[in-house]
Amino acid sequence: MLPNVRGLVAKRLRASGMSQSRIASLIGVTQPAVKQYLDGDEQEYKENLVKLGLSVSEIEFLISSISSLLSMGRGEETSAYITVFGLSNLSRLRFCEFHRRFNPSISPDCRICQGFYRENEENELELAVSMIRNPEVAKLVPEVLSNLAFSKRNPQSVSDVIAVAGRIAVIGGIPTPASRPTWGGSRHLATILLRALKVCGKWRAVMNIKFDDRVEQALKTAGLVYSKVGPSQDKDDERIAQMVASSLGDCPDVVVHLGGNGIEPNAYVFGENPLEVATKVMKIAKNYQPSNGATNYTA
Repeated sequence: MLPNVRGLVAKRLRASGMSQSRIASLIGVTQPAVKQYLDGDEQEYKENLVKLGLSVSEIEFLISSISSLLSMGRGEETSAYITVFGLSNLSRLRFCEFHRRFNPSISPDCRICQGFYRENEENELELAVSMIRNPEVAKLVPEVLSNLAFSKRNPQSVSDVIAVAGRIAVIGGIPTPASRPTWGGSRHLATILLRALKVCGKWRAVMNIKFDDRVEQALKTAGLVYSKVGPSQDKDDERIAQMVASSLGDCPDVVVHLGGNGIEPNAYVFGENPLEVATKVMKIAKNYQPSNGATNYTA
């Protein structure tokens, strides 16, 4: 996996104007090795990852996330992200068919790799929060502030959902968490996740961002599937959660609540884990373009 990922990341960074020497320093190889990666065929890199078992959209999310983190000089977070991504996919047996092509003697019932990664919700959420500490993401934080939440498998209550107590505010142009993630840290997002999981069982993580016409255009440009609910005058967490969940039948990436009188519109970005959510939010931020005036959806 790593050689093909390095090749795609090197090309992405080079396309952004980064020097070969800088790329070499960031991805941990020599400059001649970077030149070899840049001379390689981009489509072949992608095809090799597809053969491994990744989808085209997963590859794009992976390369976008790594490239963004490296561009900000976040080497430690990049290493952690790649480790979690690789081991979690191994544990989900995503690479088994690829392995059997090289070793047909492997039993179809083999489950050895399932024990390679034990999910740690706290660590994954902290890594995701670190990923969104990006100036581009700051422009997506609403007036009510953002939060990022992740539920245990089969959650029973708000206390089974971890989030940032005190939410995420913009400080010095950077989205900054008020505290470390804690269980039961956000009743609002926890209530939404508990409802959402009953409709779309794969979405265990969610982040709220602002919504306006530029966000909507960014969603379209990013290729993310979204739906809308509201407007509504109801401020109750349970009622908002019911409305959001009612629009999750086809598991869209994003559900927009259009707000109401005195209620700020918010877009709820969903994912299987907080790393996926952070990647989607970063993709929205990348495609969020300034305009002379954004439509205010608040009734």
